[in-house]
Amino acid sequence: MATKRFPYLHVLTIAAGHLVQDTFAAFYPVLLPRLAQALGISRGVAGLLEFVRLAPSVLNPLLGYWADRYAATWFVALAPGLTATAMTLLGRSRGLPELLFLLLLTGVGIAMFHASAPAWVARASGPYAGRGMSFFMAAGELARTIGPPLAVAAVLRLGMQGLPWLAPVGWTASLVLWLRLVRNHKPQAHPQVLPFWEAATLCMRRFGWLLALLIVGRTMLTGVLNTYLAWYLMDSGLSWATAGRMVALYEGTGVLAALAAGAWSDRFGRRRVAALGMTVGAGALLALTWLPTAWKPWLLPLLGAGVLSVQPVFLALVQDTVQVHRAMANGLYMGMSFLLRPLSVAAIGAAADLWGWAWALRMAAGLALLSLPLLLTRNLWQALDEG
Repeated sequence: MATKRFPYLHVLTIAAGHLVQDTFAAFYPVLLPRLAQALGISRGVAGLLEFVRLAPSVLNPLLGYWADRYAATWFVALAPGLTATAMTLLGRSRGLPELLFLLLLTGVGIAMFHASAPAWVARASGPYAGRGMSFFMAAGELARTIGPPLAVAAVLRLGMQGLPWLAPVGWTASLVLWLRLVRNHKPQAHPQVLPFWEAATLCMRRFGWLLALLIVGRTMLTGVLNTYLAWYLMDSGLSWATAGRMVALYEGTGVLAALAAGAWSDRFGRRRVAALGMTVGAGALLALTWLPTAWKPWLLPLLGAGVLSVQPVFLALVQDTVQVHRAMANGLYMGMSFLLRPLSVAAIGAAADLWGWAWALRMAAGLALLSLPLLLTRNLWQALDEG
C-alpha cells in the first residue's frame, strides 16, 4: 500500500505551466484564417503548415534522452515563453518565409515542453502517476478550451499587430517554473542511462510497434475530433457560434474526465480504464453520426468524457513500461503522437471528401475499436514487463 503523500504543489506548478503553454499553442486555429487572408495563402498550403508546426516533434526522443541523462529540466521552464513569443508574433508576419519560421519555433517550444514534462510529473508523483497525469492532461484540455476564445478576444481588443503584448504571460510562467522547480527542486541526473541509440533501440524494441498502433487508434478519436468536430457540426446544420460552444462543451467535459481517469487508472489499472474510455468514445461517435441534429449537442459531454479521458492514462502507461529511460520513452511517445496525428487526420479528411462525414467518422470509430485487443491482451503486456 502506497504511503507517500501526493506532491500537489510540485505537480500543479507543472500543470499550470502546461496550461499557459497550450493556451498559446491553441491560438493557432483561430489565427490561421486571418493569416491566410492577409498573406494570400490558399487552403491547401494552409493545411501543409500543420506539418511544419509539428515537424520539431522529431526532436522529442533526443530531448527526452537529454532530460534523462543530464536532468535538463530547463526545457520545461523555457518552453512557455518561447511558444508565447512565437505564436503572438504570427500576427506580424510579413510573408510566408517568416510565417514558416515562427511556426517552426512554436513547434520547438511545444516539443521542449512535452518531451520531458510528463516524465517529470511521473517521477514526482511516485506511486500516484495516474493522478499526476490527470492534473497534467486536464490542464492541457482546459488550455484548448480557453485558448481559441481568448485569441478572438485578444485580436478584437489589440488587433493582430498587438498580440505580442500577451507574450510576457508566457515568460512569467517560464520564470515561475524556473524558480519553483528547476532551481529549487532539480532532480538528479542519471549517468547510468544508456547511450542515445541504445536507449532508443531498447524502448522501441520493448513497445515501439505496439505504441504506434495504439496511437493510431487513439488519434482516430482525439486527433480527428479536435480537428473536425466544429466543421462536422456546422455541416450538420448548427451555426458557427453554436458549433463553437459545443466544442467548448466537449473540451470542458474532457477536463473533468482527464482528472478522473488518471486517478482511476491508479486503482483499477491503466489498460482497463483506457479501454473503457476508447469504447465509450467510439460508441458515442458512432451514435453522433446517426442522431438527428437536434440531439447531437446532448451527446457531446459523453463523447468528450470518453475520448479525452484516454490521454492521461496513455501517458501513465508509457511511464510504467520504462522506468530508467522515462523521458526518452515519453519523447518517443510524444514524437510518434505528433507525427502520426496529421496522417490519421488527413486520412479521415480524405474519406469525408469521398463518402461524407458520417461514413468517415464511422470509419474513425471502427479503427479505434480495432485497437482495443492490443490493450486487453494480458500476455502481450506481461511480455513487455519481463522484457
